[in-house]
Amino acid sequence: MKQIIEKQRETKVIATPDVLVVGSGPAGIGAAIASARMGAKTLLVEKYGFVGGNMTVAMVNPMFTFHDINGRQVINGIAGEFVSRMVADGVSAGHVTDMTFDNASMTPFDPEGCKVLLFKMLEEAGVQILLHSLVVGAQVEKGKVSAVIIESKSGREAICPRYVIDCSADADVAVSAGADYIAGRKEDGAMQPATLYFRIGGVDNLDLRRWMKENRNLLKDDPTDEEIDSQKAMAFLGLNELIKKAVETGELDDEVAPRILMYELPHGQFSVNTTRLQNVDGTNTADLTRAEVLLRKQVIQIFHFLKRHIGGFENSFIIDSGIQVGIRETRHIVGDYTLSENDILNGTAFYDGIACGTFAIDIHPPYGKQQIFTGSGKVVYEIPYRCLLPVGLDNLLVAGRCISATHIAFGSIRVMATCMAMGQGAGVAAALIAQKGISTREIDTTELRQELLREKQYLLNGEQEDSINEALILKRKNSNGKNAGHYNPFLKRE
Repeated sequence: MKQIIEKQRETKVIATPDVLVVGSGPAGIGAAIASARMGAKTLLVEKYGFVGGNMTVAMVNPMFTFHDINGRQVINGIAGEFVSRMVADGVSAGHVTDMTFDNASMTPFDPEGCKVLLFKMLEEAGVQILLHSLVVGAQVEKGKVSAVIIESKSGREAICPRYVIDCSADADVAVSAGADYIAGRKEDGAMQPATLYFRIGGVDNLDLRRWMKENRNLLKDDPTDEEIDSQKAMAFLGLNELIKKAVETGELDDEVAPRILMYELPHGQFSVNTTRLQNVDGTNTADLTRAEVLLRKQVIQIFHFLKRHIGGFENSFIIDSGIQVGIRETRHIVGDYTLSENDILNGTAFYDGIACGTFAIDIHPPYGKQQIFTGSGKVVYEIPYRCLLPVGLDNLLVAGRCISATHIAFGSIRVMATCMAMGQGAGVAAALIAQKGISTREIDTTELRQELLREKQYLLNGEQEDSINEALILKRKNSNGKNAGHYNPFLKRE
């Protein structure tokens, strides 16, 4: 292909913050608020016109998972505060049981109310926000990111921070700075598929629950009348045989997920997680374009399938779909430590642990139909600080789904509650090193953990008092995956 040579030009420096946070998804929110609350001059850069990342851009809902199967809350801190404030604002019902029987808890929310609350929390913390700005490059001097280049309606500009937290989800800053990374699965580059969430309104909730009781054999784990009636926010999973038949007849695209999965949100809305497209690289514009076109067609197909086959949806309507398709996986940085599936399955604690996770190893298949799902809350593990450190760079941290982790381990750490917790860990770390003027690897991780505990982050062996919600103690702990296309290849290892 032909190439052009652009003219050399000077780029204006518009900011010199202590800490630059790139990306305002759950990780970026946690990082920016934590850094600013500790007194660091913090700038948050976001490419869209609002914050929230997958919570608000891709409409991913609900948040997973704050609790283990014994009702113990293992993600707190800024993430816990965020949920409490959503409840106070009427934006969320808070933590509720998940009737798919695989998650210890779920936290559904209204994405529009979420946008406003997140702005408020950022402003209260003193975070400077710059929207509509896309990161397009980075300059490095002596192993440190000296400048991050952005493009916007204002043109090409530069930000020269002392420290950077890359929460772009795709490790955009780290890769631009020359960091090594692995795309998807190490052996073949395969990535989890893309999904476009959409919201439905006008559902007759009582009729839906009646239909579920009459057709419980189509649902995962055959829920009882009591389980259906007691559910505060409906969680619906199953219908794999109906989906299979609909694909065979052409009613549904053959790439859709082999089950219906949807969750009730505040104000009677339902979030549907059933569209699916494999072989999508979220760092490739052509792939993203193809995903946007095909998945929006799937939305309409699935909506009509629900209206035809499930009681309560006869008068329903589509409210909206994600601004962008949801991308589960792209790049994983090569960090000082790589989190493995063994660390997760064994509930490993680390001397430098900065956040906890308890979500299942959940791998939507890069190929085929069967989905790995181990069940959430069975073990609680820590994410070590070293996973946030790209090899070869001394003033850059990475937080969110692009940290150093194997493809299988990533199936657990990628969810929003866990990402917000690790973002807080990164934000506190950045503020501490900014105060001392040291490199990211010179931090005293004991001091870091102590500060995180003071900020109500939950850590293993942290001597904090456990918070138990008896209503969230998981009653069904041995789900078999029936009617959901799930399987657990690690069952013998648990």
